Amino acid sequence: MRTIMTATPGGAQWRVRVVWQPRWRKLARRFGGWRSARRNGRGGDLGGFDIPTGGGGGGGGDGFLHGLADDIVVAIAVIVCLIVVGALFWWVLLPLLLLVIDMVVVVVLLAVAIPARVLLGRPWTVEAATAAPDDGEDYFVAEVVGWRRALRTRDEIAEKLRLGHPAPVVGTLRHRG
Repeated sequence: MRTIMTATPGGAQWRVRVVWQPRWRKLARRFGGWRSARRNGRGGDLGGFDIPTGGGGGGGGDGFLHGLADDIVVAIAVIVCLIVVGALFWWVLLPLLLLVIDMVVVVVLLAVAIPARVLLGRPWTVEAATAAPDDGEDYFVAEVVGWRRALRTRDEIAEKLRLGHPAPVVGTLRHRG
């Protein structure tokens, strides 16, 4: 959502915007729980990899050593190919796949959430914030039903602040530290 930056005649900088945030902050904090499973070190065992040791029958005196050398070269080539393919997958293909999946999830959530929010009449949060003396932030919050009405309220608050009103006339004062 577009943020309007405005200044009062006294020089205080205000940021006025329409915020869309989850109503249940606990729900938002729950995302990321998968990280604990990753930290616990649940990984698969790659044991049981068998490298051929050579040979086969065949006549001749050096057939066994020649076959063993070929098998070792093939095993090294297979290991190098697995490392290259694994690195390519890990640093190129997997990030691209995750990026595509993230974009699809965001698009689906927006396609479902915005109409649901509009149809259910959930209010939009209009916030006007300024820096506080204690390195925190003082802000006013107003709940407004309707997207266009929220944008009009945002514009009205920014205009009133620019004209010198001491604080937005709607909403409640809060402090973030």
